Amino acid sequence: MAVDFMPCHPPCSVPQADNTRGRVMPLSAEEEEVQAFLRSEHESYYRGDFDTFISHWHHGPEVRRILSGPRVGTRIHSGWAELKPRFEEGFRQFPQNFDARESLRWDNIQVQVSGDMAWVTYDQVIVGHVPRIHAAPLSHETKIVQKFDGEWKLLCVIVVVPGVGHEDVPRIELNVDGTVVAINALARERLASHSGLTVSGHRVRALNRAFEKDLQQAINLCRERLATNLPRGFLGEEANMVPLGEDEQGHPLFCWVFTEQERVLISFDDAYLLRGRLETAGLSFGLSPAQLKLAERLASGLDLTQAASELDVTVNTVRTQVRRMFEKTQTHNQAAMVSRLLNVQAPD
Repeated sequence: MAVDFMPCHPPCSVPQADNTRGRVMPLSAEEEEVQAFLRSEHESYYRGDFDTFISHWHHGPEVRRILSGPRVGTRIHSGWAELKPRFEEGFRQFPQNFDARESLRWDNIQVQVSGDMAWVTYDQVIVGHVPRIHAAPLSHETKIVQKFDGEWKLLCVIVVVPGVGHEDVPRIELNVDGTVVAINALARERLASHSGLTVSGHRVRALNRAFEKDLQQAINLCRERLATNLPRGFLGEEANMVPLGEDEQGHPLFCWVFTEQERVLISFDDAYLLRGRLETAGLSFGLSPAQLKLAERLASGLDLTQAASELDVTVNTVRTQVRRMFEKTQTHNQAAMVSRLLNVQAPD
């Protein structure tokens, strides 16, 4: 299958176990001190140590936290009186006990110190698959600190979670007219043998024409969103899951269509979006954690034997779990079950 030539993003380097990248110049002693302070704050947060975490913050009215992402829009929290109860609730709802040095990496660190003020910017990346960690796969973060009585304290934290730029899944970018403007390296590689999608005439098409209408409707809905003054997150919309039929082995094919940064994005083989949708489905259908893990493998195209091997259980155990999942979803075959799970929408 031929894919039209389009510019693509430069490939991302493969994550390694180290947790810093991109620093060119060595840090001064003062910059080292600021970075060590922020590492301590960062590690206490992911360790779930509330008292140590809040000790890094200035407890005054001038503190700010700004969060922006495709799922929530932009949120600004001002003053310690507002921030502290939000932190308390966050620690209650998302209990964590992770080693941030092993689970997260900082790339492209920049540290600037001027008198009693300093600011740090970096890109935070999850290293591998870390279930239940309260972090996005990729975020751009800025932290501003100030010295009070000789001690550094946090004044402002800005966290931006992008949809574009994380290059570990195949992604195709379309402009507001629906024209393909970029194909990343993974998408270019996998489109050549993909059984459900193709790019023809600078447009994304479903190879099985029975699913072409649904694909174009999802793309057009996203194009309409881009024409408004409301970013995606403000309306609480999830990525659209578009079925594309089945491959030769009978495994379900699908892609995700959503908007981000003035682009319509189409992704496939996207474990992050898949996992989020299945977690929603798990709550709706009462799936156990083991059943959720199995559903993720089946939705990713593994057969029962391969899924059993990955999960380190017997094939008979997997077959028993599948039968129970059929009962919970009121389906009778794997393709129908996966489709029902993936089509569950989050509650308003």
